[in-house]
Parts: sequence; structure tokens; C-alpha cells
Amino acid sequence: MTVMTTQKVDFRVLDRSDMPVANYDAGATIFEKGDTAKEMFLVRKGRIAIQIDGETVEEVETGGILGEMALIDFEPRSASAVVIEDAEIIPIDERLFVILVQDAPFFALDVMRVLTDRIRHMNQRL
Repeated sequence: MTVMTTQKVDFRVLDRSDMPVANYDAGATIFEKGDTAKEMFLVRKGRIAIQIDGETVEEVETGGILGEMALIDFEPRSASAVVIEDAEIIPIDERLFVILVQDAPFFALDVMRVLTDRIRHMNQRL
């Protein structure tokens, strides 16, 4: 099995000094499959494994995002996120997401590119 680790879009432009930061140690779970979803996350530092039923399907590194589906469909989490390397992550709630989409239309396009890459990768695995 190949684990996707490349992300073509670097979202570090969202990393500002006024953004709240959550720190997680390696091995910690950020969210679990089935959890209520109300925010996405920017990885400021570290590496996160996206897992489905215990199997890592993707690794998200510094500058990447995860959990973005939460701000699009408001459904429960479809995967779990487990910290591989100590991480700093920035939560992005719906209010901030909408502001980013309004103020920077290319942000929305970049999020769609990430989603498309993930779908293509999952299709290749099937």
C-alpha cells in the first residue's frame, strides 16, 4: 500500500501570529472517525496520519490541511487523525473558512485541489 504524503498546495500563508495554536504530542489523536466535525486544521509543524479503520491512507505534513470536509458537508468525520511527529495545528472554523473564501478566492480553489488529489489517490487504491 502506498501512503500519500505529497500535497501540491502549501497553506502556510494562513499561519499568522494571531491564530490560535493547539499542540499535540506524537501518538495523540486529533479527531476520530465518526466525531462531530466543525473545523479543519492547518499543520503548522509536524506530521499527521489520516487513518481509516486503523490503516494510514495519507500523511499530512507542515503546510498541509486536514479535516476540510467538515466545513463543506458538516457530516461526521470520515477518518481519524493521529499525530506521527509532535505537531502544532491551527484550527479553522466555519467563520474563518468563509472569510478566507471571500477574501481569497484562490484559497477555495486550493482546498478543492487538495480534495481532488485525495479522491484520485483513494480511487487508485480501489
